[in-house]
Amino acid sequence: MLMQSKLIKVIKSGGILGIVAALTVVLFGGWSGSVMGWLIGNAAGFTQGEANGGRNWRNNAVIGAKSGLIIGIWTLIASLAEGLIVRSLSGRTPISFVEALTYGISSLVIATLSAALMAALQALPRKQSQLATLITLAAILILFPFVDGIAQTRWIATLIEIQIFIILALGLNITVGYAGLLDLGYAAFFAIGAYTTALLCSSQLNIHWNFWLVIPIAAAVAGIAGVVLGTPTLRLRGDYLAIVTLGFGEIVPVVFRNLTSIRIEEPISKIINSLMGHPEKTLCLLGCDRAINLTGGEPGINPIDRPFLPFIGTFSSSNYLPWYYLILGLVVFSYFFINRLRDSRLGRAWNAIREDELAASAMGINLVKTKLLAFAMGATFAGFAGAFYAVYISAIFPSVFDFSVSVIILCMVILGGLGNMTGVILGGIIIMGADRLFLPQLAKVLEGIRNTSLLPAISNPQWQDFVRTSLDPTQMRLFLFGLTLVIMMLVRPEGLIPDRLHKAELHEE
Repeated sequence: MLMQSKLIKVIKSGGILGIVAALTVVLFGGWSGSVMGWLIGNAAGFTQGEANGGRNWRNNAVIGAKSGLIIGIWTLIASLAEGLIVRSLSGRTPISFVEALTYGISSLVIATLSAALMAALQALPRKQSQLATLITLAAILILFPFVDGIAQTRWIATLIEIQIFIILALGLNITVGYAGLLDLGYAAFFAIGAYTTALLCSSQLNIHWNFWLVIPIAAAVAGIAGVVLGTPTLRLRGDYLAIVTLGFGEIVPVVFRNLTSIRIEEPISKIINSLMGHPEKTLCLLGCDRAINLTGGEPGINPIDRPFLPFIGTFSSSNYLPWYYLILGLVVFSYFFINRLRDSRLGRAWNAIREDELAASAMGINLVKTKLLAFAMGATFAGFAGAFYAVYISAIFPSVFDFSVSVIILCMVILGGLGNMTGVILGGIIIMGADRLFLPQLAKVLEGIRNTSLLPAISNPQWQDFVRTSLDPTQMRLFLFGLTLVIMMLVRPEGLIPDRLHKAELHEE
């Protein structure tokens, strides 16, 4: 009976991950199945090895191999369907059966071996198992750009964007997940970090500081902005706090959009001269000869200086490797720093405030200081992400930082699991992977199917217009994010990988 139960769990786990891998293969084709077999196979092996809990590496390897085999079968079927059917329906040249079978078998073998090896590592003693898993994860992250280049999947640029939003989600998790302060204007701190970098690393003010000096400055400025936001909201909770932060998030892009004609005059002399009828005699402090265009308005600031490192040179748009390893380093630093914060006295104070402010205050916790530090620390990591984003795209625009960015980041935190950094990272990968990778590719495939197979078969022009406008998933992205939140609240309100405290709160029985 126990063996049967384990087998059912393996099939369920492998089936869910297999569907994700199969969908990827159907959309991207080629060697994407092998890459997904490598990535998801390791994930399946880890989960199955942890769930089995045994110390017999042979048994773990067999269980992992079974899960990887299920994933491999899914990718094999998807490779054949993509190469022989989907390509033809979408107007692309189909590949031969042998080539499609080669892609499928390769993904099957890689998924099975990856899952078996990772599951076997979980049978080691606890500390050795954790070390082996970390080494394997580090190897995957370091080698991924080269695997991506060999497989020609071209996912590296999207992965860089995903990591930017992972840093943002980790920062918001401090405010929302640890301290329980709902922040709907988090994109404002992202904008502040980006504009600080743009002003100090561009020709806008003719300042060209080194990026490695600017990035901590941008983080510090964003942190100060967090304190500025937190100060008037100390007495607010719940919906009222959310409304104030939402207003702050809407105000900041408007301010950056309108700081295009700045002239600062000495106020006392201005009042006196205005009363005397000689306003032209007012003492001017800044922008006297010509008003200063600080932020560039709607066109933004462009170009922004790129980072420079010895032996690498100036980072460029044509070489993603330096960018990838730089943002990976920032993610690792953020994870380590926030993890230490969570386990510190400050982190425990945040948890106490989230549970019960009155009780926390009675126990001697300074509510003002603790809340302000939560806003400041969360904003600081948004500043880090904003600084990297500005130099990465080498331009910055106020329209980038609208309310939808704050919603997407909040979706990541809620989907992954409030208060759990691993869950937040998983939520970031799922949400941003869907938004920046899967939805655009799905739109391309559906466009090909629409133009090749559907529209020629429809004679009514009105129906043709309906099909042309309705089969575009990128137009429904916010609807999909909202639907995700609703489903998660109904099915799994604690998130995919919940923090144990949040899980206990939501499942008291």
